[in-house]
Amino acid sequence: MSKKAVYLLGIVFTILLGTWLYIIYCCDCYNVLNNNIDTKETIEKESIDLTNSNSVEINKGFGFKGKELDFNCSDNFLFNKSNFNLLLPISDSINLGISKLKEQLEKTSSKFHIKGFYTSDEVNNSIFPNLGLARANGIKNYLVEHGIPEGKLELFGELNENDPVFRNDTIFNAASFEWLEVDENEASTENWSVVKNQINADPLVLYFNTGQATIELSEGDKQKIATIVDYLNHVKDSKIIIEGHTDNVVGPKNTNLFYSEERANFAKKYFITNGISEEKMEAYGRGSTKPIADNNTNVGRAKNRRTEVTIK
Repeated sequence: MSKKAVYLLGIVFTILLGTWLYIIYCCDCYNVLNNNIDTKETIEKESIDLTNSNSVEINKGFGFKGKELDFNCSDNFLFNKSNFNLLLPISDSINLGISKLKEQLEKTSSKFHIKGFYTSDEVNNSIFPNLGLARANGIKNYLVEHGIPEGKLELFGELNENDPVFRNDTIFNAASFEWLEVDENEASTENWSVVKNQINADPLVLYFNTGQATIELSEGDKQKIATIVDYLNHVKDSKIIIEGHTDNVVGPKNTNLFYSEERANFAKKYFITNGISEEKMEAYGRGSTKPIADNNTNVGRAKNRRTEVTIK
């Protein structure tokens, strides 16, 4: 065999050996790399699909649109089911929107509407006529704490079976927001002096035993409280007076003045837990000095053991 033939056979052998080694080792590496790429793409796709799924379901964030300001974020205020207390902490995006809202409201006569939602399967344990209004009041308190003028905020509550979304016990989309342009020369539709006179002529009267966890309120009581809170929101420096009263029977351990003060302070604390600012309330005990019924009967004495709420 000539040298040239041996040389050619060597080249062929080298090519065959290289091909065999490539198939055994390099193809596996390629398959692993390709599988990793496919896996990464699958994970990213699943992540995107999950995000899209959430955005379709939970998409009503904190936002507003006015002539000079348009803000929107995907986050909203969160609550637990059948509850009106804000879940903290509040997201940075919402706080950013609040700062922009504050700047704009200071330059205009516009108002900001807060509409709280509730569903028919939730229980209203608040002092308000409905849970949506209680939630709107909770949001209002947070905005006021961050410098939003209270008189620029309007509160509403609404039964809404479509927008709220429950994830376990957390409710999303529990509120909506709207920017309302107001003419500076437009007169207020509400005569707050008349509201005050009406409340004081027919005050909110509460009957309860001090130490109770809650105070039972009728629908009429809750509506009256909503009117009082509306007054407090719109009339600068306004306050309510909470007065505790007793019958003329001397208590076993303390004076009637003491028991009446306890009754007034209990109501005040109860209102605070329901979202009414402590700074807007004054509580006093009047003892047995202002009866509204005959203390010579059991029925009369029961009526005199009361707490009255009026506007100062």
